[in-house]
Amino acid sequence: MYELDFYAWSNPENLTPLLESFNADYAGKYNLVYQKLADAATLTINTALASGEKIDVMTQASHTDLRQRADDGVYLGLKQFFDKEGWEYGEKLGTAIEETQNIDGDYYSVPYCNNINMVFFNKKMFDEAGLEYPQSGWTWEDFRETAIKLTSGSGADKVYGAMLDTAGNNGDNYWDLIARQKLGNNAYYNDDLTASTFGSDEMRESLQFFVDMTFKDQCIVPVDEITALQYYSDPVGMAGLYNGKYAMWVAPVYGCLYLKSSYGEIPEGTDIGMVDMPTPDGGQTITTCYSSTASIPANVENPEAAWELLKYICIDRADLFAGPKAMHPAVEFDNEEDKRAFNEIIFSEKPGLDYDMAMDTMMKDRVLVSKDCTIKQGYVAIQEGLENIMTLVFSGEMGVEEALSKLQQSVDEAITADLAK
Repeated sequence: MYELDFYAWSNPENLTPLLESFNADYAGKYNLVYQKLADAATLTINTALASGEKIDVMTQASHTDLRQRADDGVYLGLKQFFDKEGWEYGEKLGTAIEETQNIDGDYYSVPYCNNINMVFFNKKMFDEAGLEYPQSGWTWEDFRETAIKLTSGSGADKVYGAMLDTAGNNGDNYWDLIARQKLGNNAYYNDDLTASTFGSDEMRESLQFFVDMTFKDQCIVPVDEITALQYYSDPVGMAGLYNGKYAMWVAPVYGCLYLKSSYGEIPEGTDIGMVDMPTPDGGQTITTCYSSTASIPANVENPEAAWELLKYICIDRADLFAGPKAMHPAVEFDNEEDKRAFNEIIFSEKPGLDYDMAMDTMMKDRVLVSKDCTIKQGYVAIQEGLENIMTLVFSGEMGVEEALSKLQQSVDEAITADLAK
């Protein structure tokens, strides 16, 4: 019987159902063993991969790490297995994921989750302000006007209309949300990937919008406060929402996971709603997302066995790995019944969440735009620019035009240099 070693950073107790189910389904053929990583850091995973230890499936949170490992020959190409199954990668996992996981015509990972952004909101604060709850089909102007109306007070007692992690070393750089909705996947690059889009009208519009909300309207939590209070940490972000520090919070679907007492005492009467992201024109819902992935090392002893495990975790039984994390699976659902059943796993047993509202929202159709990027030319410059330049913008030390000009120049130079290698 072949032993399969699965590496991830999840709490071992949460993996018990997965291990028990896999070992029952493959009894006498495979035995699955879980090896816990200390964390999802690049160094932690690279050290494990270079250690010589037997690894059949490795997880990772970073798409840039994935590209580097694929280029270095660390991971096995997976298109061969999809071909044997008779599957098209894009049909199985969606267009957004296919376009951002495709590396020179092959795929070196399968996402085990697709973290779709939503707006969670404190219904009690809306009720107290006499405002109607937001609904799918709202616009960014609706979001802005709502945030302004829900902002009050000053100093330490100030309550903000919204919190979204606009910029910072630890953050999600949500300042580009509007641009991503307009530009689609790989939004930082032009169509032929030879230059950046930081000089585009879409980037300028998006950055100016959130800068105005920060400094003109003063209705979203400023970057220095996000950093000081660690609102970029999802458990803290949800706590800020249900404790009334702000009325709306942009976060992935799995943000509902932190409405559990294990992450902090949930105040009595907590009532959190969930709605789709706003869009520029209020038309078709376009939502940003990002994934975490699993891969097979190139030196794996038994590639076929490793594929069976990877497929089981990410596709066949996503309910046993992504489900307990309250993460939306990456695999496309075959029907509405399967979709509803998985959403029930995500949203059940989350005290303080409006379950019916969350279920209704998640069942709606939407176009996904992935934030993942496995393009390597210029990407280091992009990451450095986002951390350094955008932090200055949202600290009030640099203007929009200057920031985008600097970012465009540095990134375009880096893209040209990388393409010349």
